[in-house]
Amino acid sequence: MSERTKKLRDKLMNTIPAICSERAKIFTESMKESVGQPIVKRRAEAFSKVLKEMTLYVRRDELIVGNQASKPRSAPVFPEYSVEWIKDELNGNPYHFSERPSDKFECDKKTSNELMEIIDYWQGKTLFKNLKELLPEEANKAWEMGAIDETWVSAGGLGNILPDYSVILNNGLSSFIRQAEEVIASLDLKQPAQIKKYWFLKAVITTNKAVIDFAHRFANKLRQMAVDTNNKQRQKELEIMASNCLRVPEKPATSFWEALQSVWFVHLAIQIETNGHAISLGRFDQYLWPFYKKDLENGIINKDEVLELVETFFIKTNEVNKLRSWPDTEYFPGYHMAENLAIGGQNAKGEDAVNELTYIILAATENLKLPKPSVSLKWFEGTSKDFMERALEVVQNHSGGQPAFYNDLGVIRMLKNMGVKNEDCYNWAPVGCIEASIPGKWDFAAKGSWLNTAKILEITLNNGKDPKTGITLLPGDGDLTTFNNIQEVMKAFKKQLRYYMNLQVITEHINDELHMLHDVNAFRSSLIQDCIKRSKSLIEGGSIYSADGGPTVGAMTAGDSLAAIETVIFNKGWLTGSQLQHALETNFTDDTTDPTGEEIRQMLLNKTPKFGNDNDKADRWTVLINDFMGSTYHHEFKNSRYGKGPIPGTYALSQSSVTGNVAFGNAVGATPDGRQAQKPLNNGVSPATGVERNGLVATINSVSKLPSIWFQKGAIFNVRLSPNILKSKVGKERVTGIIETLFNNNQYHIQFNVIGNETLKDAQEKPEDYRNLMVRVAGYSAFFTPLNKELQDDIIKRMEFSN
Repeated sequence: MSERTKKLRDKLMNTIPAICSERAKIFTESMKESVGQPIVKRRAEAFSKVLKEMTLYVRRDELIVGNQASKPRSAPVFPEYSVEWIKDELNGNPYHFSERPSDKFECDKKTSNELMEIIDYWQGKTLFKNLKELLPEEANKAWEMGAIDETWVSAGGLGNILPDYSVILNNGLSSFIRQAEEVIASLDLKQPAQIKKYWFLKAVITTNKAVIDFAHRFANKLRQMAVDTNNKQRQKELEIMASNCLRVPEKPATSFWEALQSVWFVHLAIQIETNGHAISLGRFDQYLWPFYKKDLENGIINKDEVLELVETFFIKTNEVNKLRSWPDTEYFPGYHMAENLAIGGQNAKGEDAVNELTYIILAATENLKLPKPSVSLKWFEGTSKDFMERALEVVQNHSGGQPAFYNDLGVIRMLKNMGVKNEDCYNWAPVGCIEASIPGKWDFAAKGSWLNTAKILEITLNNGKDPKTGITLLPGDGDLTTFNNIQEVMKAFKKQLRYYMNLQVITEHINDELHMLHDVNAFRSSLIQDCIKRSKSLIEGGSIYSADGGPTVGAMTAGDSLAAIETVIFNKGWLTGSQLQHALETNFTDDTTDPTGEEIRQMLLNKTPKFGNDNDKADRWTVLINDFMGSTYHHEFKNSRYGKGPIPGTYALSQSSVTGNVAFGNAVGATPDGRQAQKPLNNGVSPATGVERNGLVATINSVSKLPSIWFQKGAIFNVRLSPNILKSKVGKERVTGIIETLFNNNQYHIQFNVIGNETLKDAQEKPEDYRNLMVRVAGYSAFFTPLNKELQDDIIKRMEFSN
C-alpha cells in the first residue's frame, strides 16, 4: 500500500456514516414540477437535475473522482420507494439512526428537518406503501408470518445490475446516445405504441448526457483546483484527472487511468439513479487488461502506479452507502452494498484468463483489507495451482473472506440449462452477493421475495397454521400427531411450499407492475442490450436474458428436521408424534415430561443425522427440498418479462440467504432438528451451525450432492478454517484440493473465514481494539465489531475446521 492510499484509507475509516438529504431534496423538487408526465421522462429529468446540482467533492490525494452523496460514506435518501420508516426512526422507533445496534448513521437537525418536509410530500405515494395496499390479503399475511418478505426490493429499488464495461470503455456513452437517436429517426409515431418508445429513447439521451455533464462538472472543478494549488506534483495529477473527466465516460477511454475513471462514473451514476444495491463491476481484470497492457508497453505507467490506481478505486467503492430501514438492515447488516468484482476464469477460447492485472487486483485486496468491492475468483479446470496458492494467501491476509471462489464448470452448466448462448456463458460474472449474470445482457441478477423454507415446514407440521400468529392460509394435511409416515410429511410440506411460492411470485408480479408505473429508469437500461433496440426499459423486458428469484433461507434446517422426524418417530420409535409436538410447542423447556424437553432436544441434536456429514439419511431430504423448489421455479413460474423478449423469463432458486438466516430465525419456533425457537437458521447451503462432526471432506461431500443445476441466483457456502491452515504451502494445497473436489461436482461457490474464536470473542469484549477486524458475513465481507451481537454470535458458532 502506498503512502497515498494509506492516508485515503485511514481517513475513510475515521469517517462516520451519515444521512445526506441532498439527493432526496433535488429529486423531489423535480418530481413536483413534472406531475402528469410519463414516469420515464420524470425520472430522467429528476436524475439529470440531481447530477447537475448535487455537491461535488474531491478528497485530498485521490486519483479517481466522483461522489454519491455530499460526504464520503454518507447515504442519500430515495423517498419515492418508502418514507414511513424514515419518519419513525427520526422519532426513535424502533431506534434513532445513530442508536441502532448496527449500521448506525449520524443525522443532524438540519438533515432531519429537510427529511420531514420531503416525507410530507411522499406520504402515501411511495412504491412500498402502494404494494402493501395492493397485495392480496393472504400475501400480506404470509409476509406478517415471516414466510415471505419483499421489503428489500419494494422499499429500495431494483438493483443487481451489471453493464458490459468493455463496450462502455471502447465506445463511450456518446455511442448510446447515437444509438437512441438512430432508433428515434426510424420511428413512425403514427403507429401504435411508438410514442412510448419515443419517450424512453428521449430519456436515454437525457440521462446519458446528464452523466457526461456530471463528469464535465468534475473536470471544471479539477481544473480550478490545479490552478489553486502550489504543489507541482498535485497540480500535474489534477490536470490529468481533469483531462480524464473531460473525455470519459463520454468518449472511448485511451489509457488505464481514463478507463478506471470511466468505470467509476458509470458505476456511480447507476447507484444515484435508484436505490437498488448490488451494482457490480464484472470481469475487472479482463476489460481493463488491454488498457493496462498498452500503457505498460508504451511506458506511460508502471506496475506500482497501476496498483495505486486500483487501490484508490477500491477505496472509492467503500465511500458508497445505502440507508435501509432497521427491519431491512437486519437482512443486510455491515453497510452492505454487494459491489461484486470478478477476476480469473477463462476467455472465449477456453484458455486461462489470469493476467498480470489479476495479480495486482489480488495485491490491492490484500493491502487494503476493506470489505468492498467483493472480490470473486472464477475457477475452471485450467486455473493454475500457483494462482490458487496466491489467492489463498490473500484470503489468509485479508481475513474477510476475499477472494471468494466460484465455479465456471457448475455455473456454465446451469446457464446453458436456462438457454444462455454458448458464446455468452464463459463471460458470466457474479453480481451482488453471488448471483450469476451475463455482462450487459441480463436485467436484474436477483429480484424477488424472500422465502422462509423452515417457517413453511413449521406451518406444515401444525396442520397449516402458523403457531406464532395463529394464522392459517392453506389448511394442512395433518400434524405430528396424525402423520403416519415421513412420506405423508413430505407430501404435505410440498403442498405448503408450492402455495407460499405462489404467493411469493404473485407478490413479485405486483411489485413489478408498480415499478413499471413508478420506477422506469433509462440510464441503466440503456447500458443493457437490447433496451435501446427494443425501445423499452429493463423492467419492461428490454434485456436479452431475464430470470427472477428471491433469497431462500432455512432449507438445510428443514432437511435436518425431516431427517429427525423420520428417525425418532418412524424408524426408531424413540418418541411419539405427540411427544415431539409438545417439545416443540414448549421450546424444549418442559422438564415434567419423560423424556424431558431438554433430553428430547439433546436426542434431536446428537442422535439424528444432519446435513454436512456425508450421511445420505440426512442429505437426501435437503437434496429433495432443493430439487423440488428449483425445478418448480424453473418449470412452473414465469416472471413479468416472459414473452416480451428476454429469455428464459422464468424463476430460479436462490440459496443466498445473506444474513436472513438470523433475521428469519426470529419468526420460526423450535424445529425438529433440535434448534430452539428464534435461533438462527442455516446460512445459504452451509449446514446448520455447528452440526458438522465428520470433518471438512464430509461436509464437502454433502454439499456436492445438491442439485446445483437450479442455482442461477446463487448458493452461498461458508466455511471457517483454523487460522493456521493457510499459513503453510501444504495447507493451501489441501484447501485447493477441497475447492476442486467441490467444483468438479458442479457446485457453485465456497468462501472462507480464517479467524479463530478467541479473536472474535475478544473483539466482542474490546471492540475498540479491533476496528479493522473483518469477517465474511454471507456473500460479502464486513467489519466485525459494528455488527449486532446476534449476528456476531452466529459467526462465532460456525464450525471451525482445523484439518
